[in-house]
Amino acid sequence: MNSLKDYKNDLTYWEELVLKGDLIYPNEHVVRFIFKNKFKSALDFGCATGRHLECLNRAGVKKIIGVDINQKPLDVAFARLNERVEMGGGKLILLNNKDKSLKDILYDTLGDTKVDAIISWGVLHLFTPNIVVNLLSEFKNHLNKNGKILVNFRSKNDSLKNGAINLEPNVYKITRKSHKDLLYTFYDIDMIKDVFYKADLKISSIDKETFTQNNGDIQNDFYITEAIHNS
Repeated sequence: MNSLKDYKNDLTYWEELVLKGDLIYPNEHVVRFIFKNKFKSALDFGCATGRHLECLNRAGVKKIIGVDINQKPLDVAFARLNERVEMGGGKLILLNNKDKSLKDILYDTLGDTKVDAIISWGVLHLFTPNIVVNLLSEFKNHLNKNGKILVNFRSKNDSLKNGAINLEPNVYKITRKSHKDLLYTFYDIDMIKDVFYKADLKISSIDKETFTQNNGDIQNDFYITEAIHNS
């Protein structure tokens, strides 16, 4: 579980989910992050069908990079956005990172490219902390100085953890029908601080988002973390 390749089957699940129509609309925290900053370039790691790529375009970001391991959502994102981005004088770059590191997929396509912002929403808690450290380190390598990162993590209070099978500290196989057999890591603030410290990124804020479904039976609990490349 310390290589992205080990998650191939799990990540295929998300292709099916987003193509069914889930995860269409942008998250409010991401919208605020995008519009309050004047980014000229940005990358969305795990962009799916482009819900946050569209926000980047509407905010006037000219160089927009979307990365996802599943090709069909990328095809949807291209059909949804490419013409609009080009009409506004921007450039949309969509990359499939199946069996490749972020470093390799970016370098092969774009050379030594760097961006002002990297977003990864609903993605990092799908991996063990060791992989998250590696991903955050790669994010830093592709950020301009003072560039910003916005990510979220499922917290230990999230009800997806209820009844799940504990595989190793904080890593679980989910038993709930909607996410059955997927692997999740559930985080607390100290764990988040640790992975960012190991990736040599400075956290600028950690906030909390909690909302319920099914009359409160399901509790979704996230830490929203913003960090900066300050070295």
